[in-house]
Amino acid sequence: MKDPMRAPSSHTDSLEPAGPSGGGGRMASAGSPAMPVPQDAARSARNQHLAVLGIALAWLLFWYRDTLMSIVHIWERSDTYAHGYLVAPISLWLVWRHREHIKGVPLAPSLLGVLAGAVAGFGWLLGELTSVASVSQFALVGMIISVIWAVMGTAVLRAYAFPIFFLVFLVPFGEFLFPTMMDWTTNFVVGALRLSGIPVYAEGRSLVIPSGNWQVVEGCSGVRYLIASVVVGSLYAYLNYRSTTRRVIFTAVSVVLPVFANWVRAWGIVMLGHFSDNRIATGVDHLVYGWVFFGIIMLGLFWIGARWQEDEAPVPVLSAAAASEAGTLRRSNFVWFAVALLAVLAWKPLLADLDRRGNHGPVQFADISVPGWQQASNDALPPWTPRYHGMRGEQRLAFTDGNGSTVGLHIAYYRDQEQDAELINSENRVLMNKDPEWTFAGYGTNAASFGQQTVEVRSTEIRNPEHRVLVWHWYWIGGRWTSSDYVGKAYLALAQLMGQGDDSAMVAVFTSSVADHREVAEEKLSRFVQSAAPQIGSALQQTRAR
Repeated sequence: MKDPMRAPSSHTDSLEPAGPSGGGGRMASAGSPAMPVPQDAARSARNQHLAVLGIALAWLLFWYRDTLMSIVHIWERSDTYAHGYLVAPISLWLVWRHREHIKGVPLAPSLLGVLAGAVAGFGWLLGELTSVASVSQFALVGMIISVIWAVMGTAVLRAYAFPIFFLVFLVPFGEFLFPTMMDWTTNFVVGALRLSGIPVYAEGRSLVIPSGNWQVVEGCSGVRYLIASVVVGSLYAYLNYRSTTRRVIFTAVSVVLPVFANWVRAWGIVMLGHFSDNRIATGVDHLVYGWVFFGIIMLGLFWIGARWQEDEAPVPVLSAAAASEAGTLRRSNFVWFAVALLAVLAWKPLLADLDRRGNHGPVQFADISVPGWQQASNDALPPWTPRYHGMRGEQRLAFTDGNGSTVGLHIAYYRDQEQDAELINSENRVLMNKDPEWTFAGYGTNAASFGQQTVEVRSTEIRNPEHRVLVWHWYWIGGRWTSSDYVGKAYLALAQLMGQGDDSAMVAVFTSSVADHREVAEEKLSRFVQSAAPQIGSALQQTRAR
């Protein structure tokens, strides 16, 4: 006799929430009495999937151990990313907390997981070719997730989506935000000080108020607070809400709130220093005040978020047909396991092969002559050099024209690039923050004529008590010009995939400048670049061939 309280189901392998009796091992199809599920077979298949997964992940981490250790080394040296030590344990705890859920989802190898692993592996290859550690690190985490997906199946990935994707926070990322967030902080502090009635003079990120001088540095950007807030906020949202909408809203607030709170914090620090005649908030104590303020903000966020807390979702129950299928481990599954592993392990040998095709050995610069300009003594140049490191060769030249204008040319040449010895690196800059000799006076971009081509170059004005210098710089990569870090990395990857090696260079031209008359220095650099760019490009091509 049919149960009058339940409609017939056409989906015999659907997941159903557990009833009050918690009968996770009973068949829920309509029109027939409950029958026992083959629990032993399902448990055996589940254990074999987990064993294969454990072996695959161990092999994967050993195979890419250099990338893994690069992540750990950043955790060690930077307090900003010290939370990385806790990410994997938290992820495992979240899985263990819902360990019963795996009994209610079918296990089956996933072709999509295999394809995702291949894509992540190619991403790792690109990261290594371009020496972008964060790309390689994200790709490694992507391969870990893909292996889980490929071995355990899509249903498991969905059931444990947050604990699995929480592993993304293993990667120490966010350094690219420093310049932008420093600028935002500077603009807010300047505006808030003026609204507070305190006169302020701003030049770049340096601020001058009646009681003293302030400079917005990386520690003032708020990146540390932002990263900590996103990690903790997303975890809080997962643990306290079932609704995707609530989780997204709370996580979004945990992104926006620390940015605004950091602006207020920076303004408050300056105000404290100003009204205390710089007796407080000017040393290490202002860092303490910052973290205390951030802690209060986060506690307030959690207190408000707790008002909309929801109960946890019930444990899913697997129907008899799906459970019977889950208890079968076919031989073809092992073939898929092997393919999944090959999809993520094949990229390291390919990288070694591409590396063998590139240029190696010392750099021998070709001579550079510029029409209308004569080479002069380097003593005529301002005493500035770019803060670049890890280059294989360096060239510094001075040129003068008939009008008495003097322009410097500095080339940093890179070959056999590797981590911490690559051209495009967050540590390679025209000027470092907190530089002991120079400070920023301005920065932006300029469109420069490179013969028949117009290229956007980066413009930076720096000063010290004796000199003021305008610097234009850009990159030469595989015979192409660009000033974009992202485009430059793409050019570098393309050149290496084509077997052309990784020879690249930073080109900087610079000249003396005068406050409020930057256009004079810009005109000199523009004339020099128009004449010199084709010659510089030709010389760099010859240098690559040597």
